[in-house]
Amino acid sequence: MLLNVTNKVWIAGDAWALNKKLPKMKGIKNIGTVLGVAEPVVTIPGFSDFLHSSKAQLHCKYAEQDTFCNQKCNCSCMNPEDIFAADPSYSFAIYSAIYAIAHALHNTLRCGADKCDSNITVYPYIVPTSLCSPECPAGYIKKRNGIYECCFDCEICANGTYVNITGNESPYTCLKCKDIEWSEEGSTSCNLRAVEYISATDIVATLVFVAACAFVGMTLAMSVLFSVNYNTPVVRSAGGPMCFLILGCLSLSNLSVFFHFGKPTVPLCTLRYLPFLLFYTICLACFVVRSFQIVCIFKIAQTILFLEMCFIF
Repeated sequence: MLLNVTNKVWIAGDAWALNKKLPKMKGIKNIGTVLGVAEPVVTIPGFSDFLHSSKAQLHCKYAEQDTFCNQKCNCSCMNPEDIFAADPSYSFAIYSAIYAIAHALHNTLRCGADKCDSNITVYPYIVPTSLCSPECPAGYIKKRNGIYECCFDCEICANGTYVNITGNESPYTCLKCKDIEWSEEGSTSCNLRAVEYISATDIVATLVFVAACAFVGMTLAMSVLFSVNYNTPVVRSAGGPMCFLILGCLSLSNLSVFFHFGKPTVPLCTLRYLPFLLFYTICLACFVVRSFQIVCIFKIAQTILFLEMCFIF
């Protein structure tokens, strides 16, 4: 009823088929048809006499048997009347289970009428278990298969998630790691992310710095050369003042290389991309404008030549 399972056919054992409170529960009629199976009532010889005698026998007969006496009971909540009032079909099943264990121990310990062989050690070679599904390996969650919690499929947790079986978290859910953590597939915990970066003193960083400085030096030298020959036709045809803007933007965009090394911080990460994107975009825009000017000049020259030919003829 808690899982909202309705309209099913249930085969009930005597554990709840003979329960007198179950038919009175709210919503029990919605679960479907219940076919109850119960064992017949079997009378246990001497059981009633044993219950009445145990009520009067509060202590063992001998004090030295007090440790091993199994007739002594400290249960204040149980009396023979309660046992008689219980469902009689339970008594024989419990009696049979206890008798089977006692009979096995009696034969294993080679017990006689008054004592057993204390030199024999009994090992629990056979432990009965009742499991629908075996336990999942570490890093797997339990995906319920059916209505019982003991029946489930094992599903591995993906990257970036984990299952914590030792804490208070549910074994049925993969928990997501924090933003500063990571985990592999099938993990039971998350690991802190390790920040890896190239130090500014590394040999690779040194080579990049030298190359960047050489490029900046070349652009500055080209700017000086253009300024000396500014009035020449070559510099004028190359773009004139626009050449200095292009060379300046190339130098400034190249400075962003120096911020790609060392421990990353917010200002450093900003300076890695902002100068490059800004100044390199201006440089490309200058190239586009200059290309458009050249195309327009050639188009105008062809138009003028065509008009002159038409005027002559």
